[in-house]
Amino acid sequence: MAIAMKLGGYTGARADALRRTMGNIRKKGRLEAALVEMKQAMLARAASGAIAPLSEETATRICDDLVSFANYGFPESHAWSFALIAYATAWLKTHYPTEFYLGILNAWPMGFYSPATLIHDAKRHGVEVRSPCMRDGQRMCTTEETGDPRRPALRVGWRYVHGIGEKALDALEATWKAKPFASIEDVVRRAGLGRADALYLARADAFKAWEPDRRKAGWEALRCVSDTLPLAPARPAHHAPRPLDETETIFLDYATTGSSIHGHPMKHLRDFLKSKGAKSSADLPSLRGGEIIAVAGLVTVRQRPQTANGTLFLLLEDEFGFINVIVPKSLVEDNAEVVKFAPFIAVQGKFERDGQVMNVVGRRFRALRTREIATRSRDFQ
Repeated sequence: MAIAMKLGGYTGARADALRRTMGNIRKKGRLEAALVEMKQAMLARAASGAIAPLSEETATRICDDLVSFANYGFPESHAWSFALIAYATAWLKTHYPTEFYLGILNAWPMGFYSPATLIHDAKRHGVEVRSPCMRDGQRMCTTEETGDPRRPALRVGWRYVHGIGEKALDALEATWKAKPFASIEDVVRRAGLGRADALYLARADAFKAWEPDRRKAGWEALRCVSDTLPLAPARPAHHAPRPLDETETIFLDYATTGSSIHGHPMKHLRDFLKSKGAKSSADLPSLRGGEIIAVAGLVTVRQRPQTANGTLFLLLEDEFGFINVIVPKSLVEDNAEVVKFAPFIAVQGKFERDGQVMNVVGRRFRALRTREIATRSRDFQ
């Protein structure tokens, strides 16, 4: 565009029209015709003295160079842009990890990964992640002070509590801005919550600041709504339900917020998988390549791009990281129920690596039997 405007005397709009002819090989004929016009314009301006003398040979070379540029300029410009984005992303993730994940989670839905994957990745990078809280949190994710002023904690926002609608969130946010909440009753009464919304918050552990036990918090919330169940105590009564174990807590977190700060759902399967010889994502860097191994994980992404000729790509996640799995076209349909729909998958296949790029080319696939989990993979057709 600069060449066309400087040498050919083009207006910005006319130069932009020339630029648009350079973005697709199917426009090659239009580009050649446009460059003939530009060559004539450059020579005319040179002859009139508007620019320095310009020979026809030089004008031809300029136009030939623009044809060459049209063949790679579009991907080159994208390469520059993506390189800058990649550098900026890596820099922010390295030096300001809490703020980095905060920005992505507050902008969600966007990007490639689910909130659960982002939260687990944040924890693996040393970020302290805290669950939604009606006393200390807000509608959106926020940062909170820790013992290290350079590494704040990430507080998950109320918007990630499953079941809470926009109307209830609006009421909670407006009420909190007027005055921070002081108790479960304060939340329920001032925000005018109904039975369902109060229970959603209790099950998501959002009342933990006042009542650490989620079930007790649920009964208290129901009492405040004046909507206790028929067999529930008519007045506050002492009861001591069995504490939730770690696995129950993790799966309840997924059911209520779609993620868990208490661990990964693959964690409770690790001893069983080890007994069967399965590798975790943390074991893969020590392998050379060429080994036949077994791996397992929660499917977070499924991809089947048109350019892959039917090959299916899976991204498995375990408590340590990610595992790339390739499902050859010849095996996709025979294993469709597992590779297309199962949330947890065990794979046996050949391990391949090229430097830091590691893949498992699957040969056998099996769905792992575990509790139902309230999450879905990001699937692309």
